[in-house]
Amino acid sequence: MLDFNAMLDSDAAFDRAVEVLGTVERAMDWMQCKDSALGARPRDLVNTGDGLAQVLHCLRRIELDQRV
Repeated sequence: MLDFNAMLDSDAAFDRAVEVLGTVERAMDWMQCKDSALGARPRDLVNTGDGLAQVLHCLRRIELDQRV
């Protein structure tokens, strides 16, 4: 079961994905699909502190147009 902080982290990660990817639809697709750089679906990772950090780092690399 998700706790309240995990839900906030998940929402923050999604908001960041929208900011980086440009649309809600693109962010939803990215969060739900397995990302090869992450080895899992971002939405599954954001429920832990380490996973959230990985997702945010991946989004930052995408934003900077760096190899992910």
